[in-house]
Amino acid sequence: MESKGLWLSVLGTVLMAALGFGFAHLAESDAIFLDGVFSLVSFIMSLLMVYVSRLLQRNADHRFQLGYASFEPAFNVLQSLVILGVLTMALASALAALSGNGRLLQPGVATIYAVLATAGCLAVYLRLRTIARDTGSELVRVDAFVWLMDCILSSVVLVTFLAVWLLGEHLGDWLPYVDSLMVIVMVLIMLPVPLRTLYRNLMEVLLAAPSQQQQEQVHADFRRAMVALPATRWSLRMSKTGRMLYLQARVLLEEGEQHNDALQADLWRRHLQDVLAPQYPDLELDVMFTADPNNLQPGTGQPA
Repeated sequence: MESKGLWLSVLGTVLMAALGFGFAHLAESDAIFLDGVFSLVSFIMSLLMVYVSRLLQRNADHRFQLGYASFEPAFNVLQSLVILGVLTMALASALAALSGNGRLLQPGVATIYAVLATAGCLAVYLRLRTIARDTGSELVRVDAFVWLMDCILSSVVLVTFLAVWLLGEHLGDWLPYVDSLMVIVMVLIMLPVPLRTLYRNLMEVLLAAPSQQQQEQVHADFRRAMVALPATRWSLRMSKTGRMLYLQARVLLEEGEQHNDALQADLWRRHLQDVLAPQYPDLELDVMFTADPNNLQPGTGQPA
């Protein structure tokens, strides 16, 4: 289902880019041109996303011995930087136009475009949001946000062009500057989303711990799993990379259990894996059983 969602995004961006560039020429609007450029960038990134999605299905190999999970946040960082670059160039162009004589446009043609673009972007966003929720795919979730941004952008274009079409005669000398002002408004509306996506995924690339809320949830689930094990204390460290959650646990055994063999340790480890797997299907669990409390990781210990 993830692959179908990504290919839906590819097809949608091709259609939206063609629609944007065609109507930008007819309406003589930089705001619509920005929408077309945004769709073109989304198309290129969607093709890369399909490739990354296939990489994520591979098992660890000699070159990437910890697997390909890091490709997901790395791609999202790249996508966020590209979007920020497009927004920056659009903002610079709009400011340059404001300092000059502005731009004239055809609001009737632009309004027709905005209706089509808003409806198309909304339909794709809703479908991708459903797929992201069903699959838990971060790739599709980020792509859905991109479509949401495009939908917001098109909605702003629709409202503004409709107002200009109906009330343009009352704008007087401001009419040539409406297009540039609209681009600036669109950039300011869209800017927070790629910034948040960039920060979140950059933290994952740097192997930062998940959010405090998720850490607390993982600790609570691990504590429940530890009830059946003969342990006095344990410590837990974690990082999240894309859809992969990595847990490193160190378990201090009770005195009477410290001489158990490797087979028993494997049974305890399998128990932890079985209990945690339903909540964390993409879990990488590394457990060390010890009789020395000095092996517990400082600052992460929890009572069993």
